[in-house]
Amino acid sequence: MNSSDLRRAACAYLGCRGAPPAQLIEQVDSCLEEARSLAHFRAVAREYTLPLPFLRKEPYKTFLAGCTGYALVAMTLGAEAELRVRALMALDPARAVVLDACASALVEYEGDKWEERLGAERTYRFCPGYGGSDISDNRYIFEQLDPARIGMQLLPSGMMAPQKSMAGVVGLGKRARRTCADCMAAQGCTFRREGSTCYSEKNC
Repeated sequence: MNSSDLRRAACAYLGCRGAPPAQLIEQVDSCLEEARSLAHFRAVAREYTLPLPFLRKEPYKTFLAGCTGYALVAMTLGAEAELRVRALMALDPARAVVLDACASALVEYEGDKWEERLGAERTYRFCPGYGGSDISDNRYIFEQLDPARIGMQLLPSGMMAPQKSMAGVVGLGKRARRTCADCMAAQGCTFRREGSTCYSEKNC
């Protein structure tokens, strides 16, 4: 993902479809710069060959079909951007919303870039909550990786703190592209209705 794709991803988080107006581009570029300055990206991973029990059910079984192994991953942008967004909500709510979207796009970007160390033959990251999977499955990933050592916390809801954090599984030994089939919001997605996607297909 290049800078243009990162901007596009941030605009997608803001619900913008098609060419964003110049004013929004200016705001996004400014907030991306701020998000980068606040980011303290950290990640952990562990590779496996045999499936852990929670991966022996759908949709994980289908996702990992044809893989020779997989990696569990956990990553976070840190809490600094989140704290800045909270502070801005009282001072400049519009900028807070844009900064939050930029931080979301940035953690995805940094995660994709970090996962390159897993090799060229790999899938995209499939996280609990995608494609009908249960977000509570995050607990199994936390049990294996102990992401607390990079500042991540699992909440009772299955969500994570800091908010700009992700945990998931990456298949190894085959390549797979992101598809709308894995998205929980696919059924009512306005991007799909307009014949588009919220991600850049050439970078999947």
